[in-house]
Amino acid sequence: MSATVPTYPGFPEAHWAEVEGLRTWWTELGSGPPLVLVYGGNFGPPSFGGGACAMAWDDTLQRLARDFRVITYDRPGNGYTDAPQRDSDYTMGFVVDHLIGFLEMLDAGPVHLLGHSRGGFLSTRASLLRQDLIRSLTIVTSGTLGPGVGMNAVALAGNPHSLYGIEGTIWTYSTYSYDPTHVTEDWVRPFVEHMAAEPYQTMLDRILSGNLIERYFIPELARDKRETLQWLREGRLQRPTQIIWSLTDATVPVGLGTELFEIVSRHETPVTLSIKDKSGHFPMREHPRWFDDVVSGFVSQVENDE
Repeated sequence: MSATVPTYPGFPEAHWAEVEGLRTWWTELGSGPPLVLVYGGNFGPPSFGGGACAMAWDDTLQRLARDFRVITYDRPGNGYTDAPQRDSDYTMGFVVDHLIGFLEMLDAGPVHLLGHSRGGFLSTRASLLRQDLIRSLTIVTSGTLGPGVGMNAVALAGNPHSLYGIEGTIWTYSTYSYDPTHVTEDWVRPFVEHMAAEPYQTMLDRILSGNLIERYFIPELARDKRETLQWLREGRLQRPTQIIWSLTDATVPVGLGTELFEIVSRHETPVTLSIKDKSGHFPMREHPRWFDDVVSGFVSQVENDE
């Protein structure tokens, strides 16, 4: 592997690791209980959440590192991490396996796992499959996991700009938000640069020419979501769980969060639900102090209850 590891503006020194056969980018900051952050989005075209990367956490990583050893990484086909090598690996199942492999590589003991948006589904699925790796789980505004239908297709329709450019990306993330002032050109530039780079374009050509999202990703995700929600209803998630939702997220109705809470809280596992008013899909950016307090309070309480 190359000795020179790129990183994002304002991020700490980064590392390469071999995970599930892919060169995987990751970084960490701070000390204390390990807290792993898993962002949302997907591989593929930006209309399907493509172009995501660890820059999603930006100053969230810096803030939470005051109390924890905060770790994040780029998922397969995102950011600096290699794309899946086989057509049949363009699935959420492979991305879950990659997360599990990443946690095994860290060898940090059971971690506090926090997943945002599609990363919330990914983190929950990984927690159910490998509870030995997980100390607690935090799910943030995850329409993919919510027991219902999200509103992305409706809320994000009508972008007047190119989905691959700065203006189109700013429009998309602003539409996700209740207060779009946090969406800056500096924040979205790494997303756009990754989408313009050769590895992403090569992956995108492969996905589109092979119809991989429709052939593999969507059918398997539908099956996995049904199974995951059934496992939650059966009480298999025996780890302290926190659900964070936004009351005014145009893409993920708050009812999905409250119903998810009702499903998980029917069992003995400690579960909390925190809902923020006047907040869109990125509560960690729109209400950073509130978000940090909620996350830090929950993780600290889990640590103190040991």
